[in-house]
Amino acid sequence: MSTPTNIIVGLNAQSTLKAGSYGTSEAQATDLGFIKGGITIEHEESAYEVKVDQCLGIIDKITTAESLKIKFSLAEATLANIALAFGYASPASTTFEFGDKSSETYKTLYINVKGPSGASRKYTFWKCRPTGKTSQSYKRDSETLVEVEFDVLCDTSKDLNKRFGKIEDILSA
Repeated sequence: MSTPTNIIVGLNAQSTLKAGSYGTSEAQATDLGFIKGGITIEHEESAYEVKVDQCLGIIDKITTAESLKIKFSLAEATLANIALAFGYASPASTTFEFGDKSSETYKTLYINVKGPSGASRKYTFWKCRPTGKTSQSYKRDSETLVEVEFDVLCDTSKDLNKRFGKIEDILSA
């Protein structure tokens, strides 16, 4: 049976993307501002194919690796957002100095978007690390966007089935 209310169309005014230090609650995380072009969440698995002599086909697949990647373009090219994209702590002043990656800055990401059937959908990714792949273009009469890409890492402090994060649909009261 088709359910038209399950069709989700884009970000809305209530959509947010927040980042905090690893383990930070959503209330303590920083809203990253406006997003251009949406948020992409990529999931990929690698599997070992099980074959036996008595059968011509594959009889099973066993997952050997799983990965998640989150990509978005921040429309607010603040120093804090550039530092986030580069994988550094947010600058404390009007100057962002970088070059020492001796300490990792893992983040917890919170994404709130429209969900199906009038619900809100909340994504929580526990342990994320910028991939180091970013760009900013300064072009005449064009917006400057901060391209950001995160790898979601396994958080081994969580139960096995929760190590990447969680997705919740929250119905309106």
